[in-house]
Amino acid sequence: MSMWDDLFGRRFKKASVRGSLKSPQRDETSFVNQFARSTFLLFKNNCLPLPWIKQRADLDASIEGARADLMRSWNAYQESLKSKRALAQADSDWRGVLNAFRRHVADLNRRIAAYNLKAPSANFRRPPVDAEREINTVKDQS
Repeated sequence: MSMWDDLFGRRFKKASVRGSLKSPQRDETSFVNQFARSTFLLFKNNCLPLPWIKQRADLDASIEGARADLMRSWNAYQESLKSKRALAQADSDWRGVLNAFRRHVADLNRRIAAYNLKAPSANFRRPPVDAEREINTVKDQS
């Protein structure tokens, strides 16, 4: 028996006598989790974002941009309501903005659905954007 076998053998026996040694059996999920952590660290340490992380950041930026555009359009609409002469044109423009926003949200929701298929777990999935709720939020803020 080598010196290392003797040393580790004694440590193993002491730990098992104290009851602090757990069974060395591992299930498949622990290997998968270990592989995922290793992959993540490999990308992180080399300053390479994982593709789905970059896609999530792009989606979040697109959603925030759409919200900001809607807010700017709402503020412009509110300003144009002060002038009675431009009221009809303002209503027409606002309806056009709402239709464009709804189309944009539908496109974003398609991108979100594709992203959710690539996300590794439910924790990273993104819920779809509700266009009507976003519109009501913008109206309520002013």
